[in-house]
Amino acid sequence: MQVIWATESQTDSEVEWGLDGSLDNSAMGEEFCYDHDMVFHSGVMVGLEVASNYSYRVGDGSVWSEVYTFQTRDVLSDFTFLAFGDHGLSSEGIETTNMVVDSDADFLILSGDISYANGEQSVWDDYLDSNQRSMSNMPWMMVPGNHENEPGYGFEAYDLRFEFPSTSGSDYWHSFDYGPVHFTGFSTEHDYSAGSEQYQWLESDLGDAIQNREQVPWIIVYGHKPMYTSHDDATHDEDAELRADLEALFVESGVDLVFWGHDHFYERTWPVIDAEVQQRGDADDGKVFSGAHAPIHLIVGTAGRGEYQYSDEQPSWSAYREQSYGIVRVSVDIAGESLQVDYVRQSGEIGDTFTLRQGDPIPQEGDESMPAPSMLLTMMAMLVAVIFRESRSHYSSA
Repeated sequence: MQVIWATESQTDSEVEWGLDGSLDNSAMGEEFCYDHDMVFHSGVMVGLEVASNYSYRVGDGSVWSEVYTFQTRDVLSDFTFLAFGDHGLSSEGIETTNMVVDSDADFLILSGDISYANGEQSVWDDYLDSNQRSMSNMPWMMVPGNHENEPGYGFEAYDLRFEFPSTSGSDYWHSFDYGPVHFTGFSTEHDYSAGSEQYQWLESDLGDAIQNREQVPWIIVYGHKPMYTSHDDATHDEDAELRADLEALFVESGVDLVFWGHDHFYERTWPVIDAEVQQRGDADDGKVFSGAHAPIHLIVGTAGRGEYQYSDEQPSWSAYREQSYGIVRVSVDIAGESLQVDYVRQSGEIGDTFTLRQGDPIPQEGDESMPAPSMLLTMMAMLVAVIFRESRSHYSSA
């Protein structure tokens, strides 16, 4: 477990931790600075046992923080994670903060536009102080949005304030496994075109995830600017470029879900390839999706910024959309091999819900022998993608 903290002056970095209230382990960390009057520290707690309660504190060896706690995962237990983007410190953003604190989730993924400091570095300090209640005991896994590219600073504040362990060697894109789910976070704010450093890493990471799919069957991707959106503002037209550069990779990798921010509303697509709907679920109503399917995209830019308008006409690939504030809660059922995805409004009401499950589609009445035509389309698309990947690898090695 990695912990990051800030001090007002230069000090050493040390973290102490232990089981059930003890603090009998310690490690030295690192310090980082940029053009701001704070010093940032990072330390890593290692050798942790599964399904255990840990206490920890950070300091310089003589002056210490209060003692915080976290739990390590029980590999046999179900778990819950949250997903959203576009947070900040508005009153709605503070309500999202409260939802996170009250959620009892195991961790969250945040799809960019984090603090909205926009060059005012004290806003970052206020934002992180505001979210310390949850950040001190559950991981926040984040990727940058356009607002992390700040006037006069670029991505420096994001880069120095956050550390994300990954094979990528970059804090802009990273991946991790949690139980049966592989998570890949990437940056829409850095070059992702074919041949770029980020694309090559994405291709390698998702390729490894495919090879490991028997042990980790679900693949979830998250980034900031959406690949599919019904936003009617021409200044938000990056979706076609993202589809051109990355959709084939996501399809051939069998990505299940993709979470986005940037547009300040909630929207869910059907399983979609090249803006064409591939299927509509086991009962053709978008509530349960079994077995293989094209990626389902969710925009969750609903964590606190001013609401955006979407187009009057809902695109055919758009399954559900609404203008509100809220977060997505994903409940992972280990034994049932399923993910339940709920969009939870700040009122506590469920705005949208659907379930993904492993295994064969549930037969519908009068159709017990063959998958629906829409499922056949998805199977064909996935087969073509696999053949394309294998033949490309053959010619590359040749």
